[in-house]
Amino acid sequence: MSEQARQLVERARAVVFDLDDTLVMTRVVKWAQHQAVAARFYGITLTEVELAAHWGKPFDELISLLYRDSAPLEEMRAANLTLEPRYRKPVMDGARDVVDGLLDRGAHVGVVTSANTGPTLSDLDWVGFPTGRLRFVHGADATAAHKPDPAVFDDAIRLLAAHGVGPAETVYVGDSIMDLHAARGAGLGFVGVTTGQVRGARFAEEGACWVAGLAELVG
Repeated sequence: MSEQARQLVERARAVVFDLDDTLVMTRVVKWAQHQAVAARFYGITLTEVELAAHWGKPFDELISLLYRDSAPLEEMRAANLTLEPRYRKPVMDGARDVVDGLLDRGAHVGVVTSANTGPTLSDLDWVGFPTGRLRFVHGADATAAHKPDPAVFDDAIRLLAAHGVGPAETVYVGDSIMDLHAARGAGLGFVGVTTGQVRGARFAEEGACWVAGLAELVG
């Protein structure tokens, strides 16, 4: 599957990435952060079952559910940011090399994520991604629709079309089944990575090619 995935990415004129557990390691780090925020600010003991049930939802919806609407949204965002420096997301192995390689060969590269745009840019900058060279970074606060709705890619598709790139020439790389369904619904190619919670066999059941990590797409 990795060779098929590599060829799909190599042929693409545009490659769009998910952020969490695709470009950066998120679940383990951020679950711990959410548990710490919930306990410190709201006296809530968050279980991994609760976290798993809501993981992948747009950030504002996610914290409203996890922190049980214990405060206005802006206050819950601020509480989360208070502990942010203790829970930074490390870069995934091979991620920068893949992005740099795509940009150097002239491909259009973007990010579409369920995280909000500002924190996404901060995460990418912190681990050394060349954000100034990316065609776009669309967080959940910047899109009218959210995964698995294919319309989450509407703005990205319009921007790429302005550069003569169509959906059939674009590949989305993500770690979840909702990433896959959103991409396919929008007419994009898809490559799964098993650095999240979905195993390769599950992607294969959906007829999708996959890699164990972005390092397999290098070279």
